[in-house]
Amino acid sequence: MDPTVTILLLEDQALVRAGMRALIQICEPRATIHEASSVEEAEAALDEQAFDIAFLDIDLKGERSGLDFLRELRSREVETRAIMLSGRAGREIVMACIDAGASGYILKDMDSNGLFRKALDTVFEGGVFLPASVLGRGGFSPTPTSEPVPVTAESLGISGRTLEVLFYLCQGLPNKSIANKMGIEESTVRKDYVPKLFRLFKVVKRTELIVEVSRRGIKIPAPGPSAAPATR
Repeated sequence: MDPTVTILLLEDQALVRAGMRALIQICEPRATIHEASSVEEAEAALDEQAFDIAFLDIDLKGERSGLDFLRELRSREVETRAIMLSGRAGREIVMACIDAGASGYILKDMDSNGLFRKALDTVFEGGVFLPASVLGRGGFSPTPTSEPVPVTAESLGISGRTLEVLFYLCQGLPNKSIANKMGIEESTVRKDYVPKLFRLFKVVKRTELIVEVSRRGIKIPAPGPSAAPATR
């Protein structure tokens, strides 16, 4: 991760926003945090600069929600990781956010700051944090969720450009954006890399893939500045 991490925090309640800012700063002292209380303010901030991570409250007081801003992020094809913040743990809303391009979902009313901080640590370490409602029993895994032992994608035999595609998939980027960033055809992403990852993880959808990455505690490194080798 770069020496300075730029973060957008979209939360309409000032006290809650201040508390979250403090926790984020503790977990990532290098962070530069820009606060927004509405989708309009967040969009204005996005017009001015790029952000590494955006923490987005789903339920805002205005007409437009954090999910609306997430869709705006993805329409702009930026690499910003979007982490949703909500008091709702229902599987349907969590999966809707993942389907829209979120790469994490943190419950604001976790029973202790320790759990909230653990969720933040997972995000800053390159992992995908999702609530128990979509992991283990009731999710795509046939067994109950348990404390994952973090593993690397490379230890699963995922490397080269396949690893790069996995990284971008977990950022929530669509095939076209992934292809543009990698300098390859969209059909190559759609017909080659994505099906290969589905087979490796034994899933049939992107949402299921991201759930599995979270369930297994997999850390996915960001692609380096130079082009990845053309291995699969």
